[in-house]
Amino acid sequence: MSFPDTIEIISTTFNNGGFDITWEKSNASDFDQYELYHSISETIDDSSMIYTSNNVDDVTYFMDNADPLIFNYFYIVVSDSFDYSTKSNIYTSSLDPKPIAIHVESVTYNNNSMDIFWSESQDTDFLKYELYMGSDTVNANLLETFNNKSIISYGIDDFDPHSHNYFRIIVYDTLNQSTKGNFLSNLIQPIPEAVNLDPIDSFGNELTIVWSPHPTTDFKRYNLYQAYDISMNNKEVIFTTTSRIENSYFSTDNDYETTYFFQVSMIDDWDYEVFSNIESIDPEYFTFIHNYDSGSEIDIGYHGVQTASGKYKMIGKTSSDVIMIGTDRAGTEPWFYNYNYGINESPVDLLETEDQAYVFLSNLTNSDADKDIRITKTDQSGNHLWDAVYGFIDPYDPAGGNANYGIDIANDISLTADGGYIITGQYNTEEGRHWDIWVLKLNASGEKENELLITAAPASERVMENGHAILETIDGYIILGSLAENELDGPSDIWLTRWDFNDVDQGDTLWSSTWDINTYDYPTDLITNLEGGYTITGYSSSTNSGEDGSSWIIKTDMDGVGTILQSFTGNNFIYSMIETESGDYILAGKKFEGSDSQGWIVSINQDGNQNWEKLYGGEDIESFYSVEQTGDKGFILTGETHSNGSSDIFHIKTDPNGNVLSED
Repeated sequence: MSFPDTIEIISTTFNNGGFDITWEKSNASDFDQYELYHSISETIDDSSMIYTSNNVDDVTYFMDNADPLIFNYFYIVVSDSFDYSTKSNIYTSSLDPKPIAIHVESVTYNNNSMDIFWSESQDTDFLKYELYMGSDTVNANLLETFNNKSIISYGIDDFDPHSHNYFRIIVYDTLNQSTKGNFLSNLIQPIPEAVNLDPIDSFGNELTIVWSPHPTTDFKRYNLYQAYDISMNNKEVIFTTTSRIENSYFSTDNDYETTYFFQVSMIDDWDYEVFSNIESIDPEYFTFIHNYDSGSEIDIGYHGVQTASGKYKMIGKTSSDVIMIGTDRAGTEPWFYNYNYGINESPVDLLETEDQAYVFLSNLTNSDADKDIRITKTDQSGNHLWDAVYGFIDPYDPAGGNANYGIDIANDISLTADGGYIITGQYNTEEGRHWDIWVLKLNASGEKENELLITAAPASERVMENGHAILETIDGYIILGSLAENELDGPSDIWLTRWDFNDVDQGDTLWSSTWDINTYDYPTDLITNLEGGYTITGYSSSTNSGEDGSSWIIKTDMDGVGTILQSFTGNNFIYSMIETESGDYILAGKKFEGSDSQGWIVSINQDGNQNWEKLYGGEDIESFYSVEQTGDKGFILTGETHSNGSSDIFHIKTDPNGNVLSED
């Protein structure tokens, strides 16, 4: 008789909350049973039988509700039919291992997402992955949890590739044991290079803003910001472009005396924005003083205008011809166009037409007994398009056509509502006879449509009428003239009259007003004022020498009733006048200081009070013959500067207060 062979426990495997216990099969021929004992004490003092079986092939058992995180002790007893038994060695379970660490294997990104990849857990008791993200390896936050072991990647669309984004995986088993993987971050996208903003270039209130183009294709757009303080608080985007080579912006209609601050940002493909330096600009009125010399000994500017493109055109005269002068917006790079009209022709006025061409009026002397007027149309470059010469046709001798006699003088031209022109001046069949105001109406092509003579008195009274300025009304004309007694250069008065198409007798006027300021009164300009009446200006003198005078401005109602608004003391002459949007009058001419005259510009308000006065010139003889308002509410003045027997064209651009901020 003998004891059964000893059998040993082969393994204890924790699974599903318990241990799978396996032992050797007994070889005893008289096998009776297995008895499995368990203890949590190393001395197995408190062991207890947890399983028994009489089936020799039954060599496994699952013990549930086990704690794998402490040591468990097992042994097995095998007995035979004679009740002999043998006991196995003590088998100690292993502590349940923590999950195998799962490391992030790669972090990649494109324009749309940043993708994190890791390997699949090999633990049979897997519970979950936790994905953490942080800007460093200390402060990472839970990004997502995955309960499916086969999920091994994740993508995010909110990320900054220009800085480190750190990721790690923590894996958990069913016992909630966890193992942390190592951190891995993305490769850094280089910080894009900021563009450089050039100093702002300005011309008046027009700003040209230029910056360096971004050098690489890692580019999405530019933003141009504008603010009103250097801190760029409350900045706003005024321009944006997705073109990398579009690196400039032209800003117009900015406010004068306001400081603007600009900054350009470049946004790359990853929406990372970098900012340029800050540049500021304080728009100032562009002004100038220029003299133009065509090469002739005598150059005189009669009338100047600012063109629709902001450049300047002037009509003038040299020692031998009528010329047009053109400049750029800065009044520089002058060019001269000669018309070959000869020494005996002088310009009067210049108009810019609706088709952006130019028309100028001139007087030509054929002989002492024959003078005519000419109207000329040119293109933008001064090139001759057409011209027409006119003299008054005497209705009593229409066949004569005034070809070889008659004194015809033009003093003013105005555009009409139908695109044509009206001209006023003076007519006499021969020198020394009665003079009348001559009105000539032309169509847009310079063809005569109508003409008439206007008189203030019968021929027997020998009143010499002269038309100095003309305006179109709905059904007629307003004419500013002068009345001289007995002789052409005799004492004269100011005459304002309205001629109506509805008058039966074309020589009659609807109403007339006269003013006698001094012995010799010389009206020069006429405008319709903002109140619907008329404003006239000129100068008066006690002599007819043309060397002393005092200017005045008269304001009337729509019926020509009015009085002197302002008189100017001293020796001064007003030749041109405009009214601004605010109702102020801007007057231009010359003013004598001793024996020298200077170009004179003065502003008065609607009540006749002087706003300001400016003089331009030096010790020479300067004079302004025309004033026009420019697009920036400043003024352009055209005239002459005369010294030592020669003269140049005098051309000045001022700010709205008549100031010249820079001189050449």
